[in-house]
Amino acid sequence: MRPAPRPPVVHVTWQRHAGRAAEIAGSLGGRALHVHPLSGRSKWRVAGRYGLSVALTAAGLVRHRPRSVIVTNPPVFPALVVAGYAACARVPFALDSHTSSFGVKGNGVARRMLGVHRWLARRADTVMVASSQWADVVDGWGGRGLVVHEAPPGWTAGPPRTERPTVLFVGVFADDEPVREVVEAARLLPEVRVRITGDLERCPDDLRRSAPANVEFTGFLGPREYRGAVEGADVLLTLTTERTSVMRAGYEAAYVGRRLVVSDWPVLREVFPHAWHTDHEPASIARALETALRDAGDGDREERARREQTARWDEQRSRLVDALGLRPVGAPARPPVPVPGTSP
Repeated sequence: MRPAPRPPVVHVTWQRHAGRAAEIAGSLGGRALHVHPLSGRSKWRVAGRYGLSVALTAAGLVRHRPRSVIVTNPPVFPALVVAGYAACARVPFALDSHTSSFGVKGNGVARRMLGVHRWLARRADTVMVASSQWADVVDGWGGRGLVVHEAPPGWTAGPPRTERPTVLFVGVFADDEPVREVVEAARLLPEVRVRITGDLERCPDDLRRSAPANVEFTGFLGPREYRGAVEGADVLLTLTTERTSVMRAGYEAAYVGRRLVVSDWPVLREVFPHAWHTDHEPASIARALETALRDAGDGDREERARREQTARWDEQRSRLVDALGLRPVGAPARPPVPVPGTSP
């Protein structure tokens, strides 16, 4: 039997969802390796998941024998496995270092592991980051920082299917997300339906109890449910107190033609110039949402956002192709590789 062809790239991720990994790898003609066995937050459950994930990651890399590897960070541990594979197989690898991997956004583990992150960055062929500030940090470590945002998703959305004005606040109840302020903004807009995503185990009980009737907490949404939530929204809202973050939901809004309200930070004004920007006072958030809902226009604003972000991705992808020594490709995104014991 002839062996399966080696993919040009595999994007490894231990995160709960693999959308970014699947879309970036697919745009490069490769595939995602999504490893996330064993749910639960207890110390022993997490330790067991990490141990099993190390074994599954190593086995997946050996089985697929990719010609290059990208690995999501945080957590930093799969990057150690990838670095070992890359050294043994003599292939290039890239760290996909999200903003929290630099120890901000309340990520204490990443802060304690910065020495490991720095060591890996010097050995990686490139380090993908959200903003030029983090690229400068990586360069200062002796690595090669490269700003890489989001590839186009493998789906589109038609006009919003809503019976009343609907806002989708995309979040995970992370430390940098002003969720309470969003709830208070919703209280000022009783005619607007505000849906808030994120695992309900991380949502404070008092916040849920005190929320007004027009607020809905959706819980964690899988890919299909999340797509339905985006299709059922007039406006996507995504906010962060971390001035260097570039949120994936902002790109999704542009790619699928939804109006966007986002935090008023310089990097977000640069990346999302057609969005409505706001500070995190409830009254300001409410005004931005009200304006975005009212100023529907003819769709030209959303179309310009989509064109500009597609062009930006094409440029970023070209640089990533060069960094990994790949041939330019334009393949559509593929779903994550199914690995026994991982999430679907």
